[in-house]
Amino acid sequence: MSGADQAGQETAAALDPAHESPTPPRRHGTGYTAVGVDLGEWYLAVAAPAGREPDEALVVSGEEVREQYAALVGATHALEEATFDTTRGQSQLVAAVWESMQAEISDGVEQVVEYARQFPTPLLVLEDLYYSEVALWEQRTSRELGAWLLPAFREALVVRANEVGLPVANVDPKGSTQQCHVCSEAGEVREKTLLCTTPDCPVEEVCRDRSAALTIAQRAIGE
Repeated sequence: MSGADQAGQETAAALDPAHESPTPPRRHGTGYTAVGVDLGEWYLAVAAPAGREPDEALVVSGEEVREQYAALVGATHALEEATFDTTRGQSQLVAAVWESMQAEISDGVEQVVEYARQFPTPLLVLEDLYYSEVALWEQRTSRELGAWLLPAFREALVVRANEVGLPVANVDPKGSTQQCHVCSEAGEVREKTLLCTTPDCPVEEVCRDRSAALTIAQRAIGE
């Protein structure tokens, strides 16, 4: 193995954000203010407490992370077209981009945690989704940002919640994006919105991520 190859593999291991993820505790029931969190790429996170209006949700933009990731993928493809070994250069590029993206993720996580903590007896509620462990190094040529970003953000959020003593619960993720947060019926999912088609439901068209966050919160307390 060349020194450059070894450097690349060491960087890949060091930059794996899904390494040794803690298992979030399951805590459900009455007495908590359930704050649902919907994760994604367009919005890194949308958080909302059960029973509130969609406009009251916290929205964490994912624009900066998307731009940084697109730049990483483009630069990596350019390096791979070179006629010489660029492994070391790629590892340095990944390290620099990860440092910048980590700052964005940390800021987003802090926003979610502080938002949840403003409510009495908060319970952070996440979807019980399985994410395979994918290092940023392995994703550096892929356009699929979510494969790396979602588990990275989720892990960082759980770690920070544990640090501040904020309990975390997992709920069934099935249909959370399609389900109207008011009538609980499946609606029509559009690019960024959910159109509720239930005749007597007061919801017409709503931001699907805000609605999903409310649905996730309500599932934790059995609503």
